Amino acid sequence: MENIEIEIKLKLDNPEIVLRWLQENATLIKTSDQVDYYFNPPHKTFIYNAEDGTKDADEWFRIRVSENGNEICYKYWYRDEKTQKSLYADEIETSIGDEKQILEILRRLGFKPTSTIRKHRESYRYKEFQFDCDTVEELGYFVEIEFRGELEDPTQGKQKIFDLLNEIGITNWQKTKRGYSWIQWNPGKNHFDTD
Repeated sequence: MENIEIEIKLKLDNPEIVLRWLQENATLIKTSDQVDYYFNPPHKTFIYNAEDGTKDADEWFRIRVSENGNEICYKYWYRDEKTQKSLYADEIETSIGDEKQILEILRRLGFKPTSTIRKHRESYRYKEFQFDCDTVEELGYFVEIEFRGELEDPTQGKQKIFDLLNEIGITNWQKTKRGYSWIQWNPGKNHFDTD
């Protein structure tokens, strides 16, 4: 499923439980400090006002800067038509060189910054899943779980993640409605799904 991303993002009341489980059962892939720069392109804005009164976006354009290498990424999220909850995303990303030069190119082309996210990440692999454990500046501690296996229907991928959570007994979590930029754009709003 190249260029498809299926993930959920959780805020944990007690992250030590999942960290202990990962250390005992999963493989540590890498650790890194990351800065994510999000932009609107010159010809339009990705951000809109949602029905619930929050700022939202279905498209994302990001530069990620890390000591492990820099990346450029475009995402487009598909949502459930009734609930508007995200199902999966098209994700197209590739490595880039000097971030200062790329950021200067984007500035000269008229790209507008919308968000900057700074975090420390520890990434683990377990079977067909990747866990990214993030300490996010000003937002707290989160775990992103991505399903990286094969599926005929990508809309079924999140259930695979929930099944794994039940299997390993992780219950003390809240699922975020959207990503870090969305949380940053909407201070004081409810950032979590109720079901």
